[in-house]
Amino acid sequence: MPALSPVGRERQTRQRDALMQALRDSARALTPAELCALGQRSVPTLNLSTVYRQLAALLEAGEVLKVDLPGQSARYEAACVRSRHADARGSHDHHHHHFHCTACSRVFPIHACPGTMDDLAPPGFRVARHDLTLHGLCVDCAPGADAHDAVPADESRPASDPAAHACGGSQRC
Repeated sequence: MPALSPVGRERQTRQRDALMQALRDSARALTPAELCALGQRSVPTLNLSTVYRQLAALLEAGEVLKVDLPGQSARYEAACVRSRHADARGSHDHHHHHFHCTACSRVFPIHACPGTMDDLAPPGFRVARHDLTLHGLCVDCAPGADAHDAVPADESRPASDPAAHACGGSQRC
């Protein structure tokens, strides 16, 4: 019988394990189709409807986060597990931003923040939270990027590869 997930409500399945491994290894936000393709490396019978069901359960369990960018399909990323990223309550829903590559459409987490946005708000307004997305070219698509560093948009880098991390490889996200 499959083991229970850390929250104890959902069974830990091969499909769920494959999706979580794909998210951890990619070090970026993935679309359900990308997740399905990467998950099929471990579970060849994995299909898109199973991916959506598993994502719904993983979202509810707080194991993944949904990344919404205007005009883009939803993407999903693994919740950070490092205490450096988790808040004081141990929540993994920490504040971070994203970089969207306009050439390959990949989305990478940025574990940094320029700080309060209060000065940008009109007088008398109070900022409750903010989301920041940088748009440009990732290292694989930027002119002058080393050809050996290029990774097709539907593949991921191994988590051990520092170039896989938008945070410079100094953290496991």
